Amino acid sequence: MKCLFLTIFILTTAVSAYAQDYKATLAKMPIYAESAEKGVLVDLVKAIESQSGEKINLVIEPFARSLHNVVSGKADFHMPLIAIPGIDMTTLDYDYSTETIFHVNFVLYTKKGSNISIDKLQNSKVETDIAHLPYFNFPIKGSSNLELSLKKVSAGRIDAFIFADFASDPLVKKNNLTNIKRDLFKVYDVKIIIPKNGAGGKTDKFLSETISKLKANGTYDKIMGPIEMPYDNWQL
Repeated sequence: MKCLFLTIFILTTAVSAYAQDYKATLAKMPIYAESAEKGVLVDLVKAIESQSGEKINLVIEPFARSLHNVVSGKADFHMPLIAIPGIDMTTLDYDYSTETIFHVNFVLYTKKGSNISIDKLQNSKVETDIAHLPYFNFPIKGSSNLELSLKKVSAGRIDAFIFADFASDPLVKKNNLTNIKRDLFKVYDVKIIIPKNGAGGKTDKFLSETISKLKANGTYDKIMGPIEMPYDNWQL
């Protein structure tokens, strides 16, 4: 009997030793991740968990804090973040995933009649989400409140705001900001963020393999389809 209990204990310990609980952190944004129960990326994380059989502990945080969770070692991966072609990765505190999870339209929001355009941003007052500051090659200030930044554009307090259409457009419509003009800034690949210098290699492999299975069985397209859309100039 003692031998039986010893065997069970050893087997249980071995399983526990190899079990992998992942910590995921998502940026709180409309459509993408509104709460731990609502959002396209929330559904994606739950599908990854279900497909893989691995436990994923999920938290929703403000964008900059969510990203910092990976940098500080508090999380295994963060979603989402745009990938800038040719960016010097040695200047960043994290690595991109191998997998591109979707594409995003970054939109330039300006006040109608202001004559602010993409080629005039160098000398303009522009804001973007604070976690995205390193991605622009002209002076730009960080924002921790997308809704407030769009209202500042509407009121003429800043010249422009640049961010993802799926996160920003619902706020334009919700607040009836009819004096805001929209122009496509750029279409970016969107990646998952993992720890730097190979520390996230195991997580990257896990995510790539699981997402490949979700794509093969159609689950991935069902979840991500609503945000994998071309730019819509809906103001016309």
